[in-house]
Amino acid sequence: MIGMLLLSCTLLNSADRTIFYLGIFCDGYEGELGAINSGVTADQLFMKSVFDSHYSEASWGVKLDRTTLDKEIATREEVAARIREIGAQIGPEDTVYVHFSGHGVIPDPERGEQFLMDVNEELFSREELAETLRGFSCGLRILVTDCCSTYPESFAVAEGDDPVEPWMNLYSLLVEHTGFVNITAASPGKPAYGTQYGGFLTINLQSDMQRFSTWTEVFAATKERVASETDEMIRSERGATKNINGGPSFLVKIDTRAAMQNGGGLEQLVQRPVAYDLGTPTRRKLPDRLSYVLPHSQTELLTPQDLEKLDRQQLYLARNEIFARHGYDFNSPVLRDHFSSMSWYNVKAGFKSPSLSDVEDRNLQMIKNAEAQMGGVFLTGGGENHRITHSRVTDRNAAFQGVFPHSSRDVIPRSSVQALSLVELSIARNEIYARNGYSFSNATLRAYFAKMPGYRGVTSGEPSFNAVEKNNLWMIRKIERIKGGSYKW
Repeated sequence: MIGMLLLSCTLLNSADRTIFYLGIFCDGYEGELGAINSGVTADQLFMKSVFDSHYSEASWGVKLDRTTLDKEIATREEVAARIREIGAQIGPEDTVYVHFSGHGVIPDPERGEQFLMDVNEELFSREELAETLRGFSCGLRILVTDCCSTYPESFAVAEGDDPVEPWMNLYSLLVEHTGFVNITAASPGKPAYGTQYGGFLTINLQSDMQRFSTWTEVFAATKERVASETDEMIRSERGATKNINGGPSFLVKIDTRAAMQNGGGLEQLVQRPVAYDLGTPTRRKLPDRLSYVLPHSQTELLTPQDLEKLDRQQLYLARNEIFARHGYDFNSPVLRDHFSSMSWYNVKAGFKSPSLSDVEDRNLQMIKNAEAQMGGVFLTGGGENHRITHSRVTDRNAAFQGVFPHSSRDVIPRSSVQALSLVELSIARNEIYARNGYSFSNATLRAYFAKMPGYRGVTSGEPSFNAVEKNNLWMIRKIERIKGGSYKW
């Protein structure tokens, strides 16, 4: 099917190490196949947020070459062309990462070979794609396929509220490994599931990539949770969906009683991801520059472009590393623990008055402005002295204070959401509704959002959220569940 990918490639050695990322998101299917389109779009947003928020060329010292194929260009011909281009450019230290989301099918159950379906419903062999990547003479090859996503009504309950160092973990996964990482959403001949919020594999994988520094740890966590979540889903009264006669999966209810009577058992329907390879961690010493969010903030003036890809956690650390370079003795245990792990940090006991240069002062202010534009500092969602609390919301004289001003256009990283209190999570979730003109029945929320500039409560039904808003609402609700449930006003 894609034998064209197996053409020999001329490798160009380069002094610049590069990560070549190819995202293939088939969200333009037509007819019944299009039932998964919004879920595939969500997968694209998840993976986009990983690189937008956690990759840093300045601290990694590694270039990123990123291509996304979606809608009408998510075709096998475009995939083949891009693979050839990558093959002609890669060097021995580079990384190639291919992530596919869409329908998958095994036409011949006896052979068991899995095929990926492009947006035009043409098939190409996953095995051939894997072999092509395996043959690339580069440091690390990664293939992740989230295939055959279906649409049960429920959605995943994700991992616990663990602390994350996402950019360091992602660096380890994409740079500090060698070999081949080869993961697919379900074992041969078995179904894979998803919702409008994304495929179960991608939802969990992108989160675990922030939590762990080895692919073995990432996959173990993802595999366990995908299996347990789909088992719970299948056993619920909502039912599930499955692959029928080797064809694409979509909107086909399973009669679970009949499945058990036929000897299949519910456990046969559980989604079980497979890792054919998980690469080898190199465990090399991380470069000193990686221990800085902004390695040159002490000596070079920052630009808006330096900050636009940083999330609130990174901005928070970037601001404080200006002080840490001078040996500042932090009161915050979070900052104390973080900087104590850096080889360059030499704390001066009790030292609170560093003499900052003009460059550092100007950079400090630029970072503060960026934090303000994102709704406040990382740890509190609004600053220690301006945290959104119940009393602030109910204070008739208090000005409106949002949590994520851009949550209708930008994906919110998990690391930022998990730092919020339940009050702040509730405001963050409901401000997306308010932005869409939702009329709140709760008097407290109605009065609070009435102070929101431009707010008009005109609709009582569920708003028509865009894909980014759906993604952010899913993330906020997930963290609310982790923290014990939404705040009761």
